Amino acid sequence: MRQLARALEIPESIITKPPSADLWAGQTDEGELGFTYEEVDKLLYLLVDQRFRPEECMEVGFDETFVRKVVERIRKNQFKRVLPPIAKLSSRTVGYDFLYLRDWGT
Repeated sequence: MRQLARALEIPESIITKPPSADLWAGQTDEGELGFTYEEVDKLLYLLVDQRFRPEECMEVGFDETFVRKVVERIRKNQFKRVLPPIAKLSSRTVGYDFLYLRDWGT
């Protein structure tokens, strides 16, 4: 992402600004998490994209405490990745049985 930002000539001060909710002076997301986004991105790539098991991540060099901490955060925040229930007003449910082929209508 930083490479893309530099290619687009985004000011360096924006690119290097630590991610923060800015709730208080000196707060950073990485400080709150206890690890950097760069570190966790590498781990998440293996866990999510490559479907590694936590043990396999440790085998390739990730610290066990770090892996366990990230996996626990993933588990605790699963509810954020689930759509809330909605009132069903018809016999079809959007995203479930209200799907069409990509080329529908052509």
